[in-house]
Amino acid sequence: MKGAVLYKYNEPLKIEDNLQIQSPKEGEVKVKIVATGMCHSDINVFEGKTPVPPPVIAGHEIAGIVEEVGPGVTRVKPGDRVVSAFIHPCGKCRNCISGHENLCETFSAVRLKGTMMDGTTRVRLDGKEVRTFLGGGFAEYAVVGENALTVVPPEVDLEKIAVLGCAGLTGYGAVNSAKIEPGESVAVIGVGGVGLSVIQLLKASGAGRIIAVGTKKWKLDRAIELGATDVVNSKETDPIKAIKELTNGGADVVIEAGGNEETIKMAMDSVRIGGRVVLVGLPPVNAMIPFRVASIVRNGITIIGNYGGRPRIDMPRLLDLVRLGKYDPSKLITGRFKLEEINEAVKLLNQGEAIRSLIIPD
Repeated sequence: MKGAVLYKYNEPLKIEDNLQIQSPKEGEVKVKIVATGMCHSDINVFEGKTPVPPPVIAGHEIAGIVEEVGPGVTRVKPGDRVVSAFIHPCGKCRNCISGHENLCETFSAVRLKGTMMDGTTRVRLDGKEVRTFLGGGFAEYAVVGENALTVVPPEVDLEKIAVLGCAGLTGYGAVNSAKIEPGESVAVIGVGGVGLSVIQLLKASGAGRIIAVGTKKWKLDRAIELGATDVVNSKETDPIKAIKELTNGGADVVIEAGGNEETIKMAMDSVRIGGRVVLVGLPPVNAMIPFRVASIVRNGITIIGNYGGRPRIDMPRLLDLVRLGKYDPSKLITGRFKLEEINEAVKLLNQGEAIRSLIIPD
């Protein structure tokens, strides 16, 4: 098997041609990969900000075809066209059985270790373990838990929907957790794959004014195309002042998808009294970002942390939105790269010149 392996943080990925992938164990599925989207969470792994121990294969927005299933698998069968979520629920822990499988306790315990649920890996190189991050999709094959997978209808292009696995599912979870009422004003801070997904889903949910905040004009133009009513370039104007002027005092809801100290503080300062702030952007794991707690308390601000949607419940709904034309994940795709070209895709994403690039193994 061929795959892109990270051996050391902040160094280029190396393409290995002789990786060995094991057969899936109980509850697991081997997928032949058609396309994998590249996300900033992958970049965080490459830079050590999300410190999965190398050697590791990243890539978690996976679309492909089921090649082999392990014992006990019932949700998919060989030949099925599937999309994988970045969340791999066990289906058995307290959170999973109570309807919160996006917060699976079993998966949470191994997520940053780069292993399967049993603490081992399925990829080897010269007899040594290679870890995988949330699936390890930057390769020709991946082994994932069956509960991460959703069967894709035959009329839907697999490449088109690969980014549902994170950008789409995270956006869905953010909008769902915000409990948007029709006509409410919403500011979306960050117009990458997640932010642009949020904007499309806000439009579908009946939000009123949708304000996109970012630093790249071409991305803000894309936001208008996908449903934003207003845009604010935070490099050219004071974004907090602009949001408050547009909403007569502050947005009802602010969804923060940037994941850094500046954008998180911006979210806290641009929501109206009694409003909600939904945090979905992921800063480095050890980041400590101070809040002005007194103003949050006095203003009755609700802060919601959201870690994506529920794969078995929300992914089918996302696919229905795609089929109905209410959410178009292909609008997030700005490049298509062979596996051997993956370091160029990393560079473009780091420079802010890409939204989502697809990595194609063949």
